[in-house]
Amino acid sequence: MADRYTRRSAILARPEAVYGTAEVAFVATDGILLAAPPSFVIEPDNVPRNLVTPWMGNSEELPATRRAKLNFKVELVGSGVAGTPPAWGKLLRGCGFAETIVAANRVEYAFINSGFEGLTFRFFRDGVRYLTRGARGTVKLDLSAYAIPTADFEFWGFDVQALSSALPAIDLTAFQTPQVVTTENSGDILLGPTLTAGAIAGGTSLASKGIMWDMGGKLAHRKLLGGEKIAITDRAVSGQMTVDLLDTEEITWRTDINAVSLTSLGFNHGNAAGKRIGVFAPRVQRTNPQAVDDDGAIMISTDLRALPGVTGAPELTIIAR
Repeated sequence: MADRYTRRSAILARPEAVYGTAEVAFVATDGILLAAPPSFVIEPDNVPRNLVTPWMGNSEELPATRRAKLNFKVELVGSGVAGTPPAWGKLLRGCGFAETIVAANRVEYAFINSGFEGLTFRFFRDGVRYLTRGARGTVKLDLSAYAIPTADFEFWGFDVQALSSALPAIDLTAFQTPQVVTTENSGDILLGPTLTAGAIAGGTSLASKGIMWDMGGKLAHRKLLGGEKIAITDRAVSGQMTVDLLDTEEITWRTDINAVSLTSLGFNHGNAAGKRIGVFAPRVQRTNPQAVDDDGAIMISTDLRALPGVTGAPELTIIAR
């Protein structure tokens, strides 16, 4: 009996022209370059018969619907060409972001509140191909200091199908080599900056251990006859950062937090055109400041809550330029 190996896995993804209608014209460039082993789990919703008989024992369960949960990481880096969507941009579109392309300059991904796109995934695992449609998801961004920046995706899709299939040919050349988050490649977290024409600038620079953001998308599998879907029902964007503060700065920091003083936050990464990434949140509440030990030095860990604008402007924007 031949062994099957988990490393012989591949993921292909395509945005759906019509939500819930599976895409069929997959090509090699639909492949996703994975930064860690993926997880693919099928959850069935079976219905028990619960038959009444004069003897003990089970009744069978009948299959109803099922969903796939797909988790994977990709490296966070631009496309290599300013104004060209990065290879992972289509994944953000499936997480409740709209894509705006400014030719030869940048691509922006900002939250929307309706009209969410869906993705069709093909997941290959050594001899078996799974297809799931109507997939939507959520994502976490990890821009920790002295590490490769990553986006950690979780997608739900329905109507999971399996068939025998060899691993496909995949072309991963659209995924660029990332840059490690360092002072030379990134710089500091900016407190109170502005976002203008894709550029995050101004404000106060904070020495830090980097920043992490969790989009906090709430997913639901809505089982409707003639309208089955994965719904994004809400989101709660949160984050975390650990910063280096003087004693006087810590006192001001805590005073502002106690007064629920909101601020903007920005972070730039990358020093080469086409590979730069920016993350900007215009209204952020800082909470739960805690002193932590960092090789004997005191730093302040702070939780973050990104808030939408007072008229509903997106609470977070990701820029590739």
